[in-house]
Amino acid sequence: MFYKIIENYIKNMTKENIVSFSLKNNIYLNNQEIDYIYKTIKEKYNLLLSDDYKIVFDDAKNYISSNNLKKIYNLFIDYRNKYFFN
Repeated sequence: MFYKIIENYIKNMTKENIVSFSLKNNIYLNNQEIDYIYKTIKEKYNLLLSDDYKIVFDDAKNYISSNNLKKIYNLFIDYRNKYFFN
């Protein structure tokens, strides 16, 4: 059920949604990071929702600062555990 909700949200997601969410979580992204995250979510959400999600985070090391990536990863794991593996 959550998968379909997430899929529908991603279809309508904007870069502004990413900025807003990141700021609410004390993550300050530059424009390159925002663009990368937006593109990655739009194109690789299936991989992010699979057991192979670490591949996406390994690739992100080249585009997102290590501090931001660590915060994003921790948030991702928290939400993943809350909605997919409860």
